[in-house]
Amino acid sequence: MSKKPRKMLGDWRDPHVESIMRLIETQSKGTISNWCIDYAYEYILPIFERHCPGDDRPRRALLAAREWLLGNVKLPYVKNIILNECHAAARELDNIPPAQAAARCCGQAAACIHTPTHSLGMCKNGSRSPGYSSGK
Repeated sequence: MSKKPRKMLGDWRDPHVESIMRLIETQSKGTISNWCIDYAYEYILPIFERHCPGDDRPRRALLAAREWLLGNVKLPYVKNIILNECHAAARELDNIPPAQAAARCCGQAAACIHTPTHSLGMCKNGSRSPGYSSGK
């Protein structure tokens, strides 16, 4: 029996991933966070919203992370939205892989404000979402 496709994509020990880890160490948390949030907002969020119109949980996570970067909100506020809204949306979408990957990507992008290595999860899920969408 083969593994589900969503479990087969990516290996954290891959040399390419290790090289990205070294690159992450050269950048500030703000630089990584801004890049991830901008990327997810522009390229990944539309995939989620195409599959789940009216569900604003991933958008709220990205916007809350942006507000934290501006100093307008506290980290616990943003973490609550990421965990209890954005990732909750992803958990509900086993039957819609592109939207699930997009929600996870947005959550990981927003979480970069806390830990920059969340950018790896953002990239991994960000590459899955369009891939899953291409067959639809």
